[in-house]
Amino acid sequence: MGIVSIEDGRRMAFQIKIRYDGDVPGVAEHRLSLAAFGEPLTQLLAALRRIATQMVTQAVEPERPSSGRFANLARQLDIEITSIEGGSAGFDGVVSFVQPPDELPLFADIAERASFALLDSIDRESKGQATNWAVRNYLSMLPAGITRQTYDLFENGTSRKRVEIGSVALMEVPEEFPFLREIDGHIVGVGFEPGRPEVRVKGDTTTASFGASAEQVEAALTIRRDAVRALGVHAGKQTRLLRIRRSSEPRFMVTDAAIEEHIFNRWAGVFARLAQ
Repeated sequence: MGIVSIEDGRRMAFQIKIRYDGDVPGVAEHRLSLAAFGEPLTQLLAALRRIATQMVTQAVEPERPSSGRFANLARQLDIEITSIEGGSAGFDGVVSFVQPPDELPLFADIAERASFALLDSIDRESKGQATNWAVRNYLSMLPAGITRQTYDLFENGTSRKRVEIGSVALMEVPEEFPFLREIDGHIVGVGFEPGRPEVRVKGDTTTASFGASAEQVEAALTIRRDAVRALGVHAGKQTRLLRIRRSSEPRFMVTDAAIEEHIFNRWAGVFARLAQ
């Protein structure tokens, strides 16, 4: 096996060999199950393309990391299976790159560079070192019965890089911590029960939806014709309204005492039971 330049238009490829061992359907028979490996291998390609996108944009388009003229080059990368061999489940393949005819060959080696970075990320992520979330996603999608993985990249029949993984210990990345969100603008809509009670505030550049209580919705309606200032706490994908006032009123002051009061008011019943 080796690095190959395939003269098919402006197409170049880099050879890769991947093997999986373990108690997974098809592995004992040296077969690669689409049911078990279809989604993980799709994610592996997505991870490779994401790595290539980062390389390209860092080189020429740092201000537009996911769009622009050169970012599309990463989509020309593919992993093509050339054979499935016995001994374990896995395959031999090529990481191919089709050079667009209207672009200069500035990144002719992108398949090689991205492949090396991919294996490095797989190695690091398997040890619990947060490196690339797309690679972490790939490893987490692999069947639970896999006990050993090997990845090889070749040049002229010689392995240039080899990664061998036994047990995988992925890092558990904590969810985003809640944070306060404040917006000045005008009330452009409200929601009522039996739907989702909410207050929508349109600012200069964005519109925010705040989950609210029925009382807060009623209070917002009384000042709907005035400029307002809304304060909420954002957690996950939702923002919960804490307070909404006219913009002409004094700004919100979130003090330690106010936070402490809010916590103890909300969890007073829990604290009382724990004290018993």
